[in-house]
Amino acid sequence: MNTTNPVTQSTITQGLARLGIQPTTHLMVHASLSRFGLVTGGAHTVVAALRQAAGPNGAVIIPSFRDAIRSENYALQQCAHACPQSLCPSNEPGCTGIIGETVRQQPDSIRSCPPTPSWVGVGAAASHLLDGHHQSQTPCGHDSPFIRLMQHDGQILLLGVGINTITNFHVIEDALNVPYLSAIDPPRRHATYTTSSRRIQYTYPHLLHETLAAARLIQCTTIGAATCHAINARAFGSFLYIVAADDPWCFALRPSRDTYNPERDAQQKTQRMSHAWAANPDPAAWQKLIDASAAP
Repeated sequence: MNTTNPVTQSTITQGLARLGIQPTTHLMVHASLSRFGLVTGGAHTVVAALRQAAGPNGAVIIPSFRDAIRSENYALQQCAHACPQSLCPSNEPGCTGIIGETVRQQPDSIRSCPPTPSWVGVGAAASHLLDGHHQSQTPCGHDSPFIRLMQHDGQILLLGVGINTITNFHVIEDALNVPYLSAIDPPRRHATYTTSSRRIQYTYPHLLHETLAAARLIQCTTIGAATCHAINARAFGSFLYIVAADDPWCFALRPSRDTYNPERDAQQKTQRMSHAWAANPDPAAWQKLIDASAAP
């Protein structure tokens, strides 16, 4: 593909169609505008293409996160405590990119409630994904957009970014209460999970990508200059449940006896994930993940 040509709305919708995205669908999007190259109309063109691909009865949701719990700018400034409303009225900007900000500024945009990992969305079905988030005891727990995306058989879209951007990994960690969960702030329903430098998806994302590709769980195409991927939310949830049930430590890097070789640990763990999935490629395991997330 000649990536010197400007990227248009048609270019993007055609690329999304190659990934299997057709109306009506529910899209959870992580995206980088700069990775596309020159986009005619900028972020507004990307958002218009996503809305077209999802269809009038679908939904497009994207992160509009605030700073992490360690920051002095923790959470939305209007949130002195857990908000009782089902959707967030705050117009405070997120810190997760111009495409997310463009979605947030759409006239029909809505925002989920948790004060740090809030999501914004547009489309007729956006409320089905977002309005339960205030009931989730943790950002990725039951009634979060991640659970509801599986219930609605949605898709995870990575536009110019890698699997290190996927938040859905935390769903299985919440559901199974894995041993390495870190600080939790119950009044504001925030969890830091674990240190980012000790996670396979952050430190060795290519190994997880190769594992998902070998399992035929990730689709790939090029749109403009951006490498883009689509992952079915149910298939991904099933994979997460199978591999984490096999090894609750599978996504966290750890010392082995008296040595610490994180790359070798990551290689061994992704190999074990492949073997666990090959032995039990249960396409319905996503429902077990949902059931586990609802447990006390």
